[in-house]
Amino acid sequence: MRILFIFLLFTGGLLLKAQKNVTTFGLQFKPILSSEIINTGPQFEQVGDIGFEIDPANGYSFGMVIRKGYTDQLSFETGINFTKRNFDLTITDDSTGFVGKSDFTYVIYEIPVMGLIYVQLGRQTYLNTAFGVSLDFLPSDWDSFDTYFQHYSARKSWIVPSLLANVGFEYRTVSSGALYLGFSYHRPFSEISTAAVRYLQPDEFGNQIEQERAFFDILGNYLTIDLRYFFHEDPERRKKRRK
Repeated sequence: MRILFIFLLFTGGLLLKAQKNVTTFGLQFKPILSSEIINTGPQFEQVGDIGFEIDPANGYSFGMVIRKGYTDQLSFETGINFTKRNFDLTITDDSTGFVGKSDFTYVIYEIPVMGLIYVQLGRQTYLNTAFGVSLDFLPSDWDSFDTYFQHYSARKSWIVPSLLANVGFEYRTVSSGALYLGFSYHRPFSEISTAAVRYLQPDEFGNQIEQERAFFDILGNYLTIDLRYFFHEDPERRKKRRK
């Protein structure tokens, strides 16, 4: 995918066309996909007889997009997104055959800053590529628990920068806005949290006693399918200076 982005950047110059002097507001919804290809598969730790596994599950992100066209080749894009990351937690006890399944959720706010380049495919159809960064705000630590475990995820920092890359197709109507379908890759520059999981079992008095614990560094990488709608806006009119 990275090779495709670089190819489009350096070979699409003759067909590039952006919305010059147009500021557009849009809405987006992005289902999150987890894939071992981008190192977001399950993490497993075996501590004695106890197995701990954290597996990133599908989540979603939604928010607003503001796009500004500066030249015939380049646009600038920013906005704000609410992102919900879901994770499955499985604990197995080999000595008893116990298997416990649970889940937990991270809530993150993202402010992307990206540069876009367009390749015109047809009269109203465009392919665009975008690169940039995102400031990911982690508002708090996260925890979850049940009768047999306690989980606590400590964020690495309250703000984590990330790399963003995007490719997609856009269909622009004459007066009813634009529809967009694409894919994005989101990669934080560091782990976003450390997750600690404790396996508990009751003693003879009914108190929950820790048997084993495991630690996981959560990377936070993910892919999304991007669904967007941009409202129609006319080009900005520049006032002529009076002599």
